[in-house]
Amino acid sequence: MARSEYAATGVIAVPRRGFRKRSEAVLGRDWIAGWAFFAPTFILLFVLVGWPFVNGLYISFTRTIGATVEIGPFIGLQNYIDLVHDPDFWYSLGITVQFTFWAEVFKPILGIIAALILHNIKRYRTVFSAMILLPWIVPAIVQALIWRALYDPIFGPINYLLSFLHLSDEGFAGLGDVHTALWAVIIVNVWAGIPFFTITQLAGLKSIDPELYAASAVDGANAWQRFRYITLPGIQYTLVVASLLSTVWTMNNFNTIYLLTSGGPEDATRVVGILSFQRAFASFDFGSGAAIALVLLPLFGVIIWILSAYMSSTGAEKTGDSIQLRLLRPIVRPVGKLFSLLFDGGEGLFRIMGYGIRTITRRPTSEPTMGARTAKMTLRILSGLVLAALLTFELLPFYWVVTSAFKTDVQISSMASPFWPQPFSLDQATTLLTRTDFLSWYRNTIQVAIIAVAIGVLGSAAGAYSLARLRWRGSGFMSTLMLLSYMMPGAVMLVPFYHIMVTLHLINTLQALELLYPSFLLPFATWLLMGYYRSIPEELEDAARIDGASWLRIFWHVAVPLGAAGMVVVAIFTFVGAWGDFLVTLTMIDQDKWMTISVGIRKLLTTGTVAPFFAGSQLTGKFATYGTDCALLLASAAPAVVVYIVLQRWFVRGLTEGIMKF
Repeated sequence: MARSEYAATGVIAVPRRGFRKRSEAVLGRDWIAGWAFFAPTFILLFVLVGWPFVNGLYISFTRTIGATVEIGPFIGLQNYIDLVHDPDFWYSLGITVQFTFWAEVFKPILGIIAALILHNIKRYRTVFSAMILLPWIVPAIVQALIWRALYDPIFGPINYLLSFLHLSDEGFAGLGDVHTALWAVIIVNVWAGIPFFTITQLAGLKSIDPELYAASAVDGANAWQRFRYITLPGIQYTLVVASLLSTVWTMNNFNTIYLLTSGGPEDATRVVGILSFQRAFASFDFGSGAAIALVLLPLFGVIIWILSAYMSSTGAEKTGDSIQLRLLRPIVRPVGKLFSLLFDGGEGLFRIMGYGIRTITRRPTSEPTMGARTAKMTLRILSGLVLAALLTFELLPFYWVVTSAFKTDVQISSMASPFWPQPFSLDQATTLLTRTDFLSWYRNTIQVAIIAVAIGVLGSAAGAYSLARLRWRGSGFMSTLMLLSYMMPGAVMLVPFYHIMVTLHLINTLQALELLYPSFLLPFATWLLMGYYRSIPEELEDAARIDGASWLRIFWHVAVPLGAAGMVVVAIFTFVGAWGDFLVTLTMIDQDKWMTISVGIRKLLTTGTVAPFFAGSQLTGKFATYGTDCALLLASAAPAVVVYIVLQRWFVRGLTEGIMKF
């Protein structure tokens, strides 16, 4: 039939769309490129994390008991029902709540104080920021063992200082007493967590318009009022995001507490994660252990649900409201009123102090409490004192480890020259190199860390670009699910991981660690890089597409250069995580020749090859101190610290910018 006949009858032939057009209409404009970029991330996360999680979830519904890896019979919800009547579970849950609550009270407060001081420093801000951030960089096993040595009741510097300053005759029991052990662990967690809050709140402070402070000063607002009505609202976004993430990390904390106390003394620090590990790998009740590890997962899911909504509806050029935030308001409103009352009380306290100062100095009420020059000088002095105290708290443990590593056992045991080696000695390094397999563990750790960094950076860079810049159906769901996977308790993944590695014949191989390490870090790394990619002007990509550039070429020549700072952050995170991992290596490796540094350190301390903290050991007929341990910790932390020092400018900039671009 001729075309005119079609026109005469009113029927127009419409050419059939090809498969690509039809698929794009259903799956999104860029679904082919999107999945091509997201595939490496998907494989790592949903094969090495998603499947183990499903496996662990199923195990929690079974009666899997015994040292075998075979899954037992299905029993439904019985393991969860048993927890309702399990006093050990409720006791550990209470310890977890106490640990998390107090840690999350002190970390934000001290982090905000440090950020405010650093923000107002004109010179050496980068240097001070790098120094405060150092405890967050070193591996968890180094953090834990440093503080075990500091708390040592015999040779530890804490009790020495208490005695030297005549503050206590009995000393601080620290980790060895039921009444003080939890607080000692909280101090360590706060020490390691302050840097994260400092750097995130610095990002928030940099986003506040300085003209707001100038206008408020003209209106007569004092420092407290400026903080309350300008600074605090200005850092609200970064404070909420950091607090929610930190809460989940703290509740999931395992490595630090396990290495400090193993849950003791008398279960005083046995949090839910340690109870789950003990139930599964000490009592061999894997079903109950998995149920304990998973029982808090709904809470983590709610936190991520709220966090995702908050990050999507708050911040620069972000508008809108969501059901999560509407449901949260009735809960948050009373908390806000409580904080308002506290701030009102603080303002009243400052007024009373001002009245007292005016009375002493006989200044009239019509004049400011202090002259502008005096107030500025006073603020500088107070800021300097507080910064000195924070730096001392954050850096003194490292100073003590470095100096102890170059002391002889006699110097340590006699407390001669406690603050400096007299003379310097390499005895501890000689013992470390000649009596242990340290160099072999070092080579293993370097190999695993380098490969993990390569996999982590490539996987997160490509996956983040797909989720942030390409349009395909399901990308939003994948983003939320990916972040949720980062919050999963590590203990619940151990049994499924072991099953998979046994099936693949990768137990006692470095390949198992090279695959598993980046999988744990990919979610956070991907979310960080998504913030960078979202800030890329769309005009750059549109121009490149008009010129005929492929998505791969745009990614390599546009996204990678603009996201370089974020990739440095990802590389450091992955390197430090792989270098200091303990739990995964402890589960997958039991042969000395394949051990990494973290598990090797624990082996040395538990077998008495070097002196364990707290008690020393009998070596070659003499009492051994922790000097070799400090040399071991120094050598273990050195690579991570060196990498951080070399790249710290990029790291600080990348982390602060990445937080604000979420």
